[in-house]
Amino acid sequence: MKAVILEDIGKLKVTSMDIPTCGPGEVLVKLEACGICRTDLKCYTMGQRDLHLPRILGHEVAGTVAAMGENVTNLSLGDRVQVAPGIPCGTCSYCLAGFDNLCDEMQIVGFHIDGGFAEYILIPAEGVKFGVLQPIPEHLSFAEAALTEPLACSVNIQDSMNLTSEDTLLIIGAGPLGILNAQLARSRGVNRIIIAETKENRLKLAEEFPIDYIINVKEKDLQQEVLAITKGKGVDGVIPCCPGLEPFSQGINLLAKKGKMGFFSGLIGKDNLGFDLNTIHYKELTVTGGYGCSLAHNQEALRLIAEGQVQIKKMITRNLSLEEVEDGLEMIRNSSELSIVVNF
Repeated sequence: MKAVILEDIGKLKVTSMDIPTCGPGEVLVKLEACGICRTDLKCYTMGQRDLHLPRILGHEVAGTVAAMGENVTNLSLGDRVQVAPGIPCGTCSYCLAGFDNLCDEMQIVGFHIDGGFAEYILIPAEGVKFGVLQPIPEHLSFAEAALTEPLACSVNIQDSMNLTSEDTLLIIGAGPLGILNAQLARSRGVNRIIIAETKENRLKLAEEFPIDYIINVKEKDLQQEVLAITKGKGVDGVIPCCPGLEPFSQGINLLAKKGKMGFFSGLIGKDNLGFDLNTIHYKELTVTGGYGCSLAHNQEALRLIAEGQVQIKKMITRNLSLEEVEDGLEMIRNSSELSIVVNF
């Protein structure tokens, strides 16, 4: 089979290798679609704490069941499946409480085990048993199903924030995660959504989605605009969907009293804090983290896509072949596309 292997930081190789064979309880999935995201770019350029090299990257995965090992009884050959990327132990206190994304023994597709930048992916028996292979409804394309994972991460952070219809939400960044969070918030009844962005192509794309205020922060002052929209109060919730410290600081500064910060995108860089930590104290703010997604988040995200509550198809602005993965990573670096999918 063809595969793209990250041999070392900054070193990708398109190669040919044997198709994995199934042991007891394992399932072989033939890839049909795999998303490329900024986390893949981070792994390629910087590494990541959970990444074990060499590795086949790709954790936004959908395909068909090609082979099954002994004792697999809940699947059939040819089943259309989306792969939830986290394989937890299933027995620790976090797993038993439904927080399996926080499992200390978590094995992540594309990080600890080989992922979706290949023609086939082998799902370990533990993942099959835990239910990471989710059936894709017939009306849903593989490409749409592959983008379940980033939406599931958005479900995680918004579950923690518990926003209501009375709240005003500010999303900083109109990339794929910003657009997904905007759609998710609207599906949950949030009636006033603001999105801020610097890039013209993403500002234009944002106009196609249910967003009430789109702010070009290259032309307008974000603080002035937000305070004008909220009549000086500030926003009730902020989700920075970009990795810089400046958007995080801006978000903290723009929260109203009792506001909620969704710490959703890990920070890259070592800039100084752009806010006074005492702001959290004086305004009684809540800062909640969200890392990855649980199986339940994944199931909810796939349901939302299948029901059309979150529109994925028009977010996909580029389709690539497996041989073009490195080109796709450069497109991510340059923010030239919204969502990119490798098709097989």
